[in-house]
Amino acid sequence: MKLHIAVAVALAATVLTSLAQSSGNITISGTVANNTSITVTPTAGYNSLDIAAGETDKDVAAVNERSNKRDGYTVELQSANAGAGTQAYLGGTGGNTDVVNYSMKYNGVAVTLSGGKATVTNVAARTPGTGVDKNLSVTLAAAWVNTDTYSDTLTLTIAAK
Repeated sequence: MKLHIAVAVALAATVLTSLAQSSGNITISGTVANNTSITVTPTAGYNSLDIAAGETDKDVAAVNERSNKRDGYTVELQSANAGAGTQAYLGGTGGNTDVVNYSMKYNGVAVTLSGGKATVTNVAARTPGTGVDKNLSVTLAAAWVNTDTYSDTLTLTIAAK
């Protein structure tokens, strides 16, 4: 009986050895999700513009655009006050109809509004991992307006292509 068991074990080992392969494969993978983001950091003095004396190319925000999308991304800037128009302006409060028109530059390039918004970045590649830093500045002529606080809300929106 012991001889039969020993022969059966030896035969099984021979069959298993003959079925073994000389190489094998394994496929490993990982997924990277779309990471497209924008960070807008106000610059010192952004909310204390000198309306009476005017401002020229006053930096109001530092912007970091970041995207890992191979096809690139766009950034749109929108002025709440411009509405569907082409002119951004600072508006007063509480029935004050005075306005202070202003212009903008994004990363040194003049912004032209259409329908209250403009595409300020349109690229066909991803950014470096740390993103791309740009600045937003405004220019306004000296204005003689009613005593009030004048403001506009600018919205920057990034979208992957």
